[in-house]
Amino acid sequence: LNKEELALRLTNIFAEKCFTPFELRCFKQTFKSLAEEQSGEVKYWSEATLVKFLELPDALGSGPPLYQLCSYLGAFPFPSHAPAVLTGDALLRIVCLMTGRYMKVLHREKDAWRREIWRACAVFEPKASTAATKKTGPAETNGKAAPTHGNPIEPAEASTTGSKKDEEHGNDDEELTYHAFELIDALEVYNHEEKANIQYGSIQKESFLKLLQLLLLIAPLGRAEKVSMYTTQLNKTRIAGLQATSKCILASFGDEQNSGIGYKTFDEVVTNTLPHLFDSFDPLFEHFLFPKDPDIQKASAPEHTAPSSTSEDPNATAVQVPSPEPLLPVQGDILDLNLLSQLSFIFSDKSIFHRLRPLYLGHDHGYSMRSFEKSVFEWHAPSILLVSGTLISPVTKQSNARAFIEELPHRRLSSSVNPPFTGATESLEQDTQRIIYGAYIPVPWEKTNKSSFGTDKTTLFQLSPVHDVFPASSTNQHYAYFNKPSSFSFSGPSSPGLTRRSSLIGDESIPLGPVSLHIDDALEFGVFTHITSSGGSFQQSTLPTTARAGNGEDWQDRFEIDAIEVWGVGDASVAEEQRKSWLWEAREAERRKTVNLGLGDVEADRELLKMAGLIKDEGRSGGSV
Repeated sequence: LNKEELALRLTNIFAEKCFTPFELRCFKQTFKSLAEEQSGEVKYWSEATLVKFLELPDALGSGPPLYQLCSYLGAFPFPSHAPAVLTGDALLRIVCLMTGRYMKVLHREKDAWRREIWRACAVFEPKASTAATKKTGPAETNGKAAPTHGNPIEPAEASTTGSKKDEEHGNDDEELTYHAFELIDALEVYNHEEKANIQYGSIQKESFLKLLQLLLLIAPLGRAEKVSMYTTQLNKTRIAGLQATSKCILASFGDEQNSGIGYKTFDEVVTNTLPHLFDSFDPLFEHFLFPKDPDIQKASAPEHTAPSSTSEDPNATAVQVPSPEPLLPVQGDILDLNLLSQLSFIFSDKSIFHRLRPLYLGHDHGYSMRSFEKSVFEWHAPSILLVSGTLISPVTKQSNARAFIEELPHRRLSSSVNPPFTGATESLEQDTQRIIYGAYIPVPWEKTNKSSFGTDKTTLFQLSPVHDVFPASSTNQHYAYFNKPSSFSFSGPSSPGLTRRSSLIGDESIPLGPVSLHIDDALEFGVFTHITSSGGSFQQSTLPTTARAGNGEDWQDRFEIDAIEVWGVGDASVAEEQRKSWLWEAREAERRKTVNLGLGDVEADRELLKMAGLIKDEGRSGGSV
């Protein structure tokens, strides 16, 4: 069998095993209704057709990079045929891969296709290709269906010799392409002609930035929802926010001399800090499987189904469909729709969208530990803390800031970002200098004078100016403590009740863990410390060292807080439970106030006050009542 016949065999397996007959009928009808025809021979989709069908907004410029990705996946499992013409067979393979349905026959985890995503977005140097001749499709001759992006993909073709670099990137036999060839019984073709070489490829950052903006926009996309639901309010402010957030994510891939993202860096960053980055591709490409023609929808209904009563009875009452809950009930000073999508790349959309409730917003509730405690405690579900601020200058003359710095360990680590006070150029955007750290707390908050709280699901993260995640470690399980009125911290000392201790990185000072976030008692200053020389409650960063200023390994960000927020993760029942707890505490407080002389049993009240040491036996007051 030639390659076209082998590709057809894989397409038929996908169609039979991964889709229902109704889904296939919808797909064929959708493709046929929008397909263009080349000389009466080949029907295909152009880039403009794909972009229009998926309702991608022109303002983001994400059409070309997504079309490039599809034109590679359309050639699956033959990288030498990329970019592919988007014929019906190619589009069916794309939908199967993008929606994860391939796992029904390839039996691989969904993350197994990460290498295919990287290849689909990458540009390969000419030396990565062999002299093999690539078959040209009809649409390539006139440019109608060929990719229109600025840097066309160079095919990653045969690599018949192994190397040490290949071993660094993992065993090729574990990749998705290998198992596809195994499925169609064509391993010989894979080993001799189609084992792609990933050494000389990289993703162009400018193109990937546009794709990131699209992924942020459609992150909350649900099944059967239209993309247009999230593009109606795509104004200049929202676009600027998408650009700023995507730049923070892009910064996590490092700043290599060549402006591209290699596979090893891509795999490590996405695996460790962006595990749900591509989840929205699933509902986006499921649109191919929904009926666009009403006739198909009618035909799919069972014959015995009774006709709709609303179509025959003019007096029938229309059913009121409730409006969907907003993605976010209110926008905070830190958390907006862009950062909400960014969080969903860490914790998945099911845990984030429609489930966050504001427990504490500093500007609304007041910056005090008492207000913080009153708002956050009694929430019996997970919560997310966000804190933002700007770096404190090492030569600051602000008395409060200097006092805070003096309490920190004396080993002066440099910041993870280039602060504006060190002579940064004017071209550096102000938004990128805003530091945003956060913590995911999977359990209710507790007062911890002599203990700590949290589980191995507790997570520290950074959202700006670099995206990073610091999962819990098993080395030290003191994940969080809240000492009123002193402070609260994540990854503190082994005895959280201590507020000062002698440290290897300083004298008597605030106890900071190797990887830790600390907030002072006035909610005025914070510090994030990252030291690689010792273990702690949270794991160290896995980002490339070029993602941060200095050596990128040890840093300490000391910042003045401009906003603090805590968002509860839960539904209305959890909020109602918290409200009842607050009401009970208020009633108890009122009840305790009735314990006073002159109310109720005077003698009983007198005895109670004697036991408390507030009055003496002679009747003289020993304290104020």
